[in-house]
Amino acid sequence: MTDEQERAALGVPTVLDRLVDELGRVRALGLLRLHEAELDTLHACVAGRTPGAETAETASAPDARVEPEAVERLLHTVVLGLDGALLRDAALHSFGFASGTRDLSGKERRERAAHVYRVGAERFRKHQEKLMLQQVARALLNGEGHDAPAVPGAREGPREGVGAAPPTDAVLPVRAGRHVVRTAFSHGDVLLTVHVAPIELLTGVDVLVSSENIYFEMSKTFRRTVSGSLRRAGATKDSVGRITDDVIARQLGAWVRKFGVPGLPVAAGTVAVTSPGALSAQGVRRILHAAVATPSATGDGYETAPDAVATAVRRVFQLAAAERRAGRVPLRSIALPLLGAGRGGLDARTSAETVVGTLEQVLGDDPDWSVHLVTRNPVSARAVFDVLSDRRP
Repeated sequence: MTDEQERAALGVPTVLDRLVDELGRVRALGLLRLHEAELDTLHACVAGRTPGAETAETASAPDARVEPEAVERLLHTVVLGLDGALLRDAALHSFGFASGTRDLSGKERRERAAHVYRVGAERFRKHQEKLMLQQVARALLNGEGHDAPAVPGAREGPREGVGAAPPTDAVLPVRAGRHVVRTAFSHGDVLLTVHVAPIELLTGVDVLVSSENIYFEMSKTFRRTVSGSLRRAGATKDSVGRITDDVIARQLGAWVRKFGVPGLPVAAGTVAVTSPGALSAQGVRRILHAAVATPSATGDGYETAPDAVATAVRRVFQLAAAERRAGRVPLRSIALPLLGAGRGGLDARTSAETVVGTLEQVLGDDPDWSVHLVTRNPVSARAVFDVLSDRRP
C-alpha cells in the first residue's frame, strides 16, 4: 500500500484531495481573485515540485514564490488539454476562461458550465463539477501543461486586445475567449473579433447566424451543433428546464410554410430570418438561418459546397442591411460560425477561407458592420487564425 493509500484509509486528506479542494476555491473565487487564495498544493504543481514532498525551507524559499499569472497559465493549458468536449467546455466556463466569463461570479459561471451539460446548476454541482475538478487535479499531478508551448492569445497582459493575426507556426490549440484581430483586406485593414466559445453564450451581438440544412430542419436540441445549441438557448423553458415553446424552430417552420414548400429543399445559400427567442435577454435581435448543408447522396451525413457558404454570407448581410435601412431594428453586429464545418462535411480551413474571402467583398461594399467569427472548437479556431494570418502582406 502506498503512502497516499494509507492516508486515504486513515481518512487523512491525500494530495489529490487537497488539490481538488484548492481547485474548488479557484473556481469559486475566479481568476480575478486568485491572489486571495491559499493554494500550496497548486503552487507546488506550477513550480514543478512534488506536492506534499516540499519542506518548509523549499516552500518558503525566494524562488518558490508563484505568481497568480503562472497559476492561471498552467491551469488554462491543462483545461484545454482535457479529453472530451463537454468536460473541456464546462471547465473553461467554470474557471472563467471562456469568453465573457472572467468577471462573472462563481454562481454565474457554474450556471454557464451546467448549461454545457444541459442540466441544472445544483445537479451540476453535485455530479459533473466534482468529476471535472478531479480530472483537472489528476492532470496537474501528472505534470501535464508544463511542456505545452504558447498558443495564440496567451499573453501576459490583458486577454482581449488588438493585434496582428498570430503567426502560421503557432501551436494548437487556440486560447478560449475573445480575440480582436487586425485583418488585411484589399480595401484596407478591418478588425474582426474571433470568439473561441459556444455561439449561444455570446452577448451584445445583434445577429447570430445558424448553419442549417437545405430543408431548414433545425438540429435536435441535445446536439452540440450551432443549430441545436441556438434552438435550445432560444426556447422558452419552465422552472425545471422543460421546453414549453420551441420558439426559433417554430418560427423557422412558419417561414418555410410561407416562403417555401414543407418537405422540399430550398436552394443552397438561402437565408431565413427568425427572432432570437429567449436569446433576446443577451442582447441578440435576430437569428439568420443559412441553408448550406445538403444531405449526402449516400444517405449518411451532409455535404456542403463552398459556393453555398459564400452565397449565404452575402445574403446574410443583404438581409441585415435591408432591415437596418428600413429602420425597424438598428443592426450593427453579426456573428458567423464556420458555416458547413463539422457535421456539414466541410473542413474548417475551407469554411474559414470561404467566409473570410466573402467578408472581404461584403465589407468592401458596406464597411459599417462589426463582424464576429465564432467556433467553440480550439482546433477549428486555429484554422481561422491561419486564414487571417495568411492575409498579412
